[in-house]
Amino acid sequence: MKKIKTGILGLDDLLDGGFNEHSASILVGSAGTGKTTMALQFIRKGLELGNEAIYITLEESKEQIMAEARSMGWEDIGAYVENSSLVFLEAAGKDLADFIKEEMPEFVDDWKGSSARIAIDPLTPVIWAFDDKYEQRMLISQLFKETKKVGTVLSTIEEYSGEGGEETVIPMYLADNIVRIFTVPGTGNRMMNVLKTRQSWHSEVTYPYRFVLGIGIVVDTSELDGKRVKKLTPDLKLAINNAVANLPKRDAEQIKNVIKYLERADLGDMEPEQIVNMLIEDYKSEERVLDEPRVAS
Repeated sequence: MKKIKTGILGLDDLLDGGFNEHSASILVGSAGTGKTTMALQFIRKGLELGNEAIYITLEESKEQIMAEARSMGWEDIGAYVENSSLVFLEAAGKDLADFIKEEMPEFVDDWKGSSARIAIDPLTPVIWAFDDKYEQRMLISQLFKETKKVGTVLSTIEEYSGEGGEETVIPMYLADNIVRIFTVPGTGNRMMNVLKTRQSWHSEVTYPYRFVLGIGIVVDTSELDGKRVKKLTPDLKLAINNAVANLPKRDAEQIKNVIKYLERADLGDMEPEQIVNMLIEDYKSEERVLDEPRVAS
């Protein structure tokens, strides 16, 4: 089964290469853990590869999502919207049952044959809106079924009751993959683990992660050795230039633009070399889509 790279550095190693194509994944976590940032990273990776992307927001506005992207250093999000490679569907304030049963199938019909990346952020309002568990299950199941027809899906869901809370049971049961992110009480340390994958291997180890400006969330899959390097050394800069010399010009420029943020990023126990190597390897193995982006009708 074809793997779809998540765009989240370190996560693909926990998922045997990424998400399975045309799967539906759930990212579950409490407020402030980085769910929207990860959803944007997933979407952004597809856009960089030439794929189309659909961002379904059930709560926040398009402008709020775009502002969060810019706050991470992703200033080019507006260009993707302008050329219609990134499309937003805003369902906040709508009747969610009508949106899922009527609007989504019509939208999917227009996107037949696509291989897009779809973010649903957050899925929680569907649970809030319907007390009946059977109706919750039917609506979430239909939403996943429809969106998987045109691509690979990553949904976020708010966690309020801790791991295994009642609010997450139905979507976690229906999802093909489940990634949980959380903050360790009393320490402030952010951690990630993969709870479930279908038809694929996944790591069962819990790893720390952190926010890095210009990149997003980075998962530290190495042994923590207490070292910390705050600046890029001249030797590392030279090594970067040599490493990207044989990459396509756009990829090389994108890597250099991202790496400039490392000079002022708080990397904690992670070393710049580790992140740089992960980033370069991520681009080396990419297969770009050559088709032109969809033109809005």
